[in-house]
Amino acid sequence: MRFSNRPHGARGRVGFLPTAPREEESRKPESRTPLARVAGIVTLLLLIHSAPGLAEEPGAINASGGYSFLSGAGQTDGFGLGWFAEGGWQATNWVTVVGEVSRHRRTQDVGFLDVEATHQAALAGARFHLRRSGVLPFVHLLAGVTRLDLVARTSVPVEAAGQDAATYRTLQFGAGIDTRLTDRFGLRLRADYRRVFTDGGTNHIHVGTGLLYRF
Repeated sequence: MRFSNRPHGARGRVGFLPTAPREEESRKPESRTPLARVAGIVTLLLLIHSAPGLAEEPGAINASGGYSFLSGAGQTDGFGLGWFAEGGWQATNWVTVVGEVSRHRRTQDVGFLDVEATHQAALAGARFHLRRSGVLPFVHLLAGVTRLDLVARTSVPVEAAGQDAATYRTLQFGAGIDTRLTDRFGLRLRADYRRVFTDGGTNHIHVGTGLLYRF
């Protein structure tokens, strides 16, 4: 007996041999954007901090400052030494409104040139924290501006210098821990990723340690 091939019909048959219906192709989920990642982190913090009694009372004021290092991000090699200072106001049991200023300078020899890069940043944002056994881990998200000053000097064949300065939008995300030394004083350790929106954009690592004072 000979079977003739039939064209594909609505039921997807070829001759008398049934074929499985085509499954609808699964759609590949879109990759998560940086904003979605930040939203996910904040949502996770909201769930964690819903437990009562884990953080300080609202209304508290604190200040901190110390030494820190900022990577050069191609403008100079290595890390520039500097300082940071910040103040915070406890808005809720686990959220602190933060303002921060910092300044870092790095000088490097490039051939006959001495290149000096100075970063001065003013940032503000929110810090999310959780108290556990006298240690206060936190994450924060800050935004503001950075003033970048570049100076190049040479003494060959004659002494000369050139300077350029500009202000750029800045975003900083980081984490750290606070440890209590006394009722008033504590120690803060922190590490941040900083994005400065220059024409091409630069990425920096900011690490620091300093004293914390609670008013």
